[in-house]
Amino acid sequence: MTSSIYDKANAVGKYAAKLIFSVQHEYAAESGSSPSSRARLARMRRDLDGMSPSWMLIGDELFTDWPQDLAEPSDGSPEFDRQVNAVRAVLGLYAVHQQSKRQGVAQPYQKDPSKRMTFGRACRELAPDLEQGKGILRRLRVAENAPDFNGTVRAVRALITLMRKTDVQVDYGSLARDLYLVQLADKRGKVFQQWGKDYYCWKPVSAQKQQ
Repeated sequence: MTSSIYDKANAVGKYAAKLIFSVQHEYAAESGSSPSSRARLARMRRDLDGMSPSWMLIGDELFTDWPQDLAEPSDGSPEFDRQVNAVRAVLGLYAVHQQSKRQGVAQPYQKDPSKRMTFGRACRELAPDLEQGKGILRRLRVAENAPDFNGTVRAVRALITLMRKTDVQVDYGSLARDLYLVQLADKRGKVFQQWGKDYYCWKPVSAQKQQ
């Protein structure tokens, strides 16, 4: 049976989350981060900036356990490139978010979709008061209006960097799924529609606690 685009997007998200939780388990361990986990995060951050020394190094993170339900690495297809782009980008974004933080920043899987900290909801957590969140909204618009995938990722990174100053966690599997879909012309608008809905409709955790 042929997989739908959304099946592929979900598979991308699942794989990205698996990789991230592997790193987070080691980096945010109660005994403290290990040298190897710090080195892995450093490689991920460099890759996002386009400064990774070699695909032979970062390829270990991406391809060693590449799942069978994603495109074959050997086919060199546009579909494979989209999947790699999404996973590679979200690993780098996670590494930026996790840097120097003791607690894990990737939200554990939530069976209840209403509890998942999607990217739009996480952005709303940065500025619970919409009147004071104009800078957040401006960055979201930059992401939406970016001319290409890399421009969108740079705008997302600016928002993730702001999250480092808070205790906000992110559902990185969901974000990887979005970054896969945003590369498809007929799905890109739906991604930003969802981010907008999540941003405006989400009730920030601080407001929930006051009830």
